[in-house]
Amino acid sequence: MRFKDVVGHGAVKQKLIQAAKNGRVPHAQLFLGNEGSGNLALALAYAQYLLCADPGPEDSCGNCSACKKMAQLSHPDLHLAFPFGPKGPTDTSAQYIPEFRDFVQKMPYGNLSDWQQFLSTDKKQLTINSATCQQVIQEVQQKPYEGGLQFMIMWYPERITRGMANRLLKTLEEPPRKTVFMLVAEREEQLLPTVVSRLQVISLPKIADFDMLDMLSSRFEPPLERAQEVVNMADGNVRMAVQLMQKEESRSSFLPLFQEFIRASFQAQFHLVEKQAEAFAKMHRDGQIDFFRYGLHIVRETQVFHTDPQLLRITENERHWLSKFAAFVPLEVAYGLQGVLEDSIRAIQGNAHQKTEFMGAAIDIYQTFKQRKA
Repeated sequence: MRFKDVVGHGAVKQKLIQAAKNGRVPHAQLFLGNEGSGNLALALAYAQYLLCADPGPEDSCGNCSACKKMAQLSHPDLHLAFPFGPKGPTDTSAQYIPEFRDFVQKMPYGNLSDWQQFLSTDKKQLTINSATCQQVIQEVQQKPYEGGLQFMIMWYPERITRGMANRLLKTLEEPPRKTVFMLVAEREEQLLPTVVSRLQVISLPKIADFDMLDMLSSRFEPPLERAQEVVNMADGNVRMAVQLMQKEESRSSFLPLFQEFIRASFQAQFHLVEKQAEAFAKMHRDGQIDFFRYGLHIVRETQVFHTDPQLLRITENERHWLSKFAAFVPLEVAYGLQGVLEDSIRAIQGNAHQKTEFMGAAIDIYQTFKQRKA
């Protein structure tokens, strides 16, 4: 993975490169970014730059032995730890290194749900167990194979059990010489404060629209209107943008479905909602999540409509309906609807019963409007 393969984050890349040139690479770093931000891709690109035999002013060379090994995630000084579904107490994530390499090369912006599907362990809780943490401590005690730095990249450290997180503190605070820890996380609040305090936090901002457009245009060559539509909905999430581009249907196909859902929920026509829920249950789980994410996009744009309409990120078709929708959805109700839809996304991602969740969301939406009337 090279810096040029990471979408956006130009300023962050320059800071990392400058730190490398100055010989000021922290021994423990936290690459913190939302889903689809590219935090894992950036950590891998930085590790490759630091291992490269002939780094340039803006990127690793891509041609030396170290770069070629990093491209396959097979460099002997690259160590990886990540959540998995242990079958026994002595199992470690190292047993799944070949699968993880394959996964990252195919889906560098994938999330934990994607990894779980890749492993075909949908019902198993993924964790970084105690045996894996012990192996992490043991691996970094070894000297680098090729004489330079060695890296321990821990993906989703939020999944480390609390007791083992405490065991890692000493190693994070004083790692062996020439060892760099890179923790790659989405939710800082799920990490122990004592762990975060020992890390240099590299917070990734939302990827700029023009960087997303450039990526989509070069990779998919879509019509400009379609690309802009995807950028608006993805809102800085490369994973979502790629998924949307790979689907035939436009996000606008969700608009009439969301209109019907909101209308039936608002009017408490739950017999209609039940029919919609039956159709919803037949959708693929990713499609169900996309539906609620689309609704969340509309609700957030309703909030923008009330505060600064010039910042709206919607199509003309959506704008026509949104102007009417916002008329009877004040800001406080829009915030309430946002919470309902965010909860539904998390529930579907957590393998909740789809029809039950759809019906529950409708009831919560009705209650949100009812509370406003009261």
